[in-house]
Amino acid sequence: MDLRAESDLMPPTLRGKVHPVKGPAHRRYSRFVYFMKVALPASTVALLALVMVWPKLARDVESFQIGFAALKPTAVDALSMVNARYQGLDNTNRPYTLTADRATEDSARSGIVILDNPKADFMTRSGANVYVEAKLGIYHQAEKILDLEGEVNLYQDQGNELHTEAARVHLDSSVVEGNAPVTGMGPNGRLSGSGFRIGEGGRQIDLTGRSALQMKGARRK
Repeated sequence: MDLRAESDLMPPTLRGKVHPVKGPAHRRYSRFVYFMKVALPASTVALLALVMVWPKLARDVESFQIGFAALKPTAVDALSMVNARYQGLDNTNRPYTLTADRATEDSARSGIVILDNPKADFMTRSGANVYVEAKLGIYHQAEKILDLEGEVNLYQDQGNELHTEAARVHLDSSVVEGNAPVTGMGPNGRLSGSGFRIGEGGRQIDLTGRSALQMKGARRK
């Protein structure tokens, strides 16, 4: 039997031109080499660009931080507080308390505070306790004056209560007054008037304008 190598069976023109078949690993390596040839120069260019623009970016960040730190509290138009509570003393050192669901400054320096659902509790010169509430209040801090609007209800520990739509409370002198129509009830019966006033004594309610008092009926013997 005559044995010959496979290469001896090929035509002379194909000898020396046959290459081994490249496997998947070799193809992946080739793609990796190609990717690195492209990615490395691009990364180098990006790093050089970042080095060139970094000083400008640093200056911009620094200037922004300085501007923010320079912001003063007075630059804020108004402040608001939930469940606000004020406590103070009147001109004879009697304490008073003023609370609200929310208190909002009208402006930073006006000294006027807008109150939602305000409630004031104070004691008059005679020792009578007065409690007043409303839908809206405007508190003048310097003058210690509280203007009330909307469903104003006033209660006095002598058994009197008043209902009106507007009233002014002088917390410094414990005086309450109003020029809107008022209705109420007391130990002697029902009352109504064009306005009212509770003086510094606090035990007497004076009705102003056209007023009426409906006395309670006498008991039968």
